[in-house]
Amino acid sequence: MHPGSTDLRVVKTRLAIQSRFLDLLLKKNFNELTVKDIASAANIGRGTFYLHYQDKYDLLEKVIEEGLETTIDMFQPHEYLVGGQVIPERIIQFVLKIFEHFRENERFFRAMLFNEGIPMFRHRMQQRFLKKFHHEVELIGLPGQVADPSTLEILPIFISSGMIGLVGWWFENQMRIPEKDMARKVFLVMTQGPLKTFGFRVEENH
Repeated sequence: MHPGSTDLRVVKTRLAIQSRFLDLLLKKNFNELTVKDIASAANIGRGTFYLHYQDKYDLLEKVIEEGLETTIDMFQPHEYLVGGQVIPERIIQFVLKIFEHFRENERFFRAMLFNEGIPMFRHRMQQRFLKKFHHEVELIGLPGQVADPSTLEILPIFISSGMIGLVGWWFENQMRIPEKDMARKVFLVMTQGPLKTFGFRVEENH
């Protein structure tokens, strides 16, 4: 194997393997795929495949890890907050950037979210998000009233579950709502909450 190699031939071969692997995942259950299928699709021999990956599970792990790392690295809300204040257009641009990333990497997310042989992907994605969320909280700091431990535990799970479900729905519906509109609608829900977004009046507790 060539862990961490930057040799252009090695990189090119890995990219070819990963690309054809995603193509196969869009058509076939991961559990039914064989190394022979992957190697044949990438136009390489099985021996070449094993120079880069231990087996199909190692390949899946590497593809998931690289894809999630790129995605989670984009989640930098502290860069869009000014002095602890929410600037609407900045946050909308932040959410827009995320949806543009999902569109640009549609093949990866479709393969991972909808392949029945990879049921753990959504959980993996959420766990990475939760870890990043807590890191961002440390960078940003939160007002005292939301520093309650149970709130900090519930809120990121609520947000991440909703976003992952929303992205899945967006792909299932062929991304018919433009990214800009998605960003503004998500911002509306984030700032007003589901009930106010639906038009209900919420009585404030005193």
